[in-house]
Amino acid sequence: MVKALDELVTQLEHCREEGRCSKAVLEMASVRDLSVPIDHDTCGELRALAEVFSCEPAELASAMLRAACMDLQGHLDDDLDKLAEAAERLANDPCVRTASEEI
Repeated sequence: MVKALDELVTQLEHCREEGRCSKAVLEMASVRDLSVPIDHDTCGELRALAEVFSCEPAELASAMLRAACMDLQGHLDDDLDKLAEAAERLANDPCVRTASEEI
């Protein structure tokens, strides 16, 4: 699992071990409303996980989607940083500058 999803499951595990309600862990600020159709097997897995963590399957699915989106955003940020660094290197490369001037 990636970082945000791993952290979510870890927090849920701590709540379960301490006998606390996991509702506070599942409530996150929503940036955008998403709807994703899921198949029958996934529904069964969500129900089983929700029973383990004593929460509603829809709340768990929503929290998992938000955590996955946070991970995606983190990877996009990393990719954008790498692209910016590559662009800066090319912009400062005298060979590239000379070649583009000759064209």
